[in-house]
Amino acid sequence: MRFRRLLYLATFLMVPALSAVTPLIAIPAITSTAGARGWEAYALGLSIGSAACVIIELGWPLTGPQRVAAEPPGRRWATLVSSVRTRLLALLVLAPLAVLVAIALTRITGASYTITAALMAATSAATGLSGNWYFTGVGRPLRILTSDALPRALLVVAGSIAVVNGAPLQTIPAAFLIAVLFSPIASLLLARHEREGPTRFRLRDDIATIRGQLTAMSGRSIAALYAALPITLVGIFAPSALAAFAAVERLMRMSLTILQAVPNALQNWLGQARDPAEIRHRVLTVIKLNLALGLVCGVGFAVLAPWISSILFTGTVVVDPLLAAASGTVLALVCLTRATGPLGLIRYRKIHAVTISAAAAAAVGVPAICVLAVFYGAVGATLGGVLAETTAAVVQIVVLARVMRRRT
Repeated sequence: MRFRRLLYLATFLMVPALSAVTPLIAIPAITSTAGARGWEAYALGLSIGSAACVIIELGWPLTGPQRVAAEPPGRRWATLVSSVRTRLLALLVLAPLAVLVAIALTRITGASYTITAALMAATSAATGLSGNWYFTGVGRPLRILTSDALPRALLVVAGSIAVVNGAPLQTIPAAFLIAVLFSPIASLLLARHEREGPTRFRLRDDIATIRGQLTAMSGRSIAALYAALPITLVGIFAPSALAAFAAVERLMRMSLTILQAVPNALQNWLGQARDPAEIRHRVLTVIKLNLALGLVCGVGFAVLAPWISSILFTGTVVVDPLLAAASGTVLALVCLTRATGPLGLIRYRKIHAVTISAAAAAAVGVPAICVLAVFYGAVGATLGGVLAETTAAVVQIVVLARVMRRRT
């Protein structure tokens, strides 16, 4: 049993690790062939598309894992299909908008490679169709590997090799897009054995489902302002700091992708608790684990980021120690809020509290990033992120403490 649990955790770690390593191959290909301008266009498209992606997800990665963990097979198949249909409707509306914004911003900021930025915006937006949250909830991490992480890695590697050998820069986001569109199709195929009888859906049902997800979606959508848009904000208010800020932000997000394995692995375990005392015990356990993880990895990031960036960005972009330390602080805080919010508060069905914390963080973080970036460049923008995440953590901890006191 212990070996099986270790294998389960190792699989959850392997999936985000592969997802994080994949861009490591693309970045040197971008900076060595297109320099800082190519990197800025790629990062802008990624940032804009990521913001759209959060809305396109409709809150399913927030509420879905624990929901399907408690559902019988036939019902959770219907949940998966409903989620794909509703997210596809959102994608058809928001992806074109993301592309237009990417084109406009590359021209406003003076960045080149407009097609690359537009393609990357569309690709990043389409990642909202992923079924990864479903396989997280049902405890099948290997299916995330086969439906999403592995195809993405193979195609991005192929695109990067092609660019190094003379293909245009947009080859990388184009390859990425193919992998992203493959993911929801593969997810449905891998989960089809859980189907029990015909599943019928109508547009009216889809709209009702979207309305039901609005609370979760609003929280994640607001969070996008300080989780996905900082690169865009820096590009507008402090263009000279864009390359360095985008570099450290990307390194931090790749680190967080790997660290996501821990809360992902705990989703199913936490969702299965039924007794109030057991729920409390498990919530406190996941918070302690994620806090310790954040502290250790935050310090590690601060120490290693300057060295890694010099290799990864082929000397084109420099991340200094102060910038790395500020970003490491953000990383540690995100690890904490992943436990207090998507795990703790969601387990107690306090989705609105996650929304409130996101709104508070955005209210603090967005102006802080814009103002501090103008005066202190990349370091200032990162400190704005520290203020945002601190605000979110305080709100979540206060609400969670009150809920846990009432439930005991």
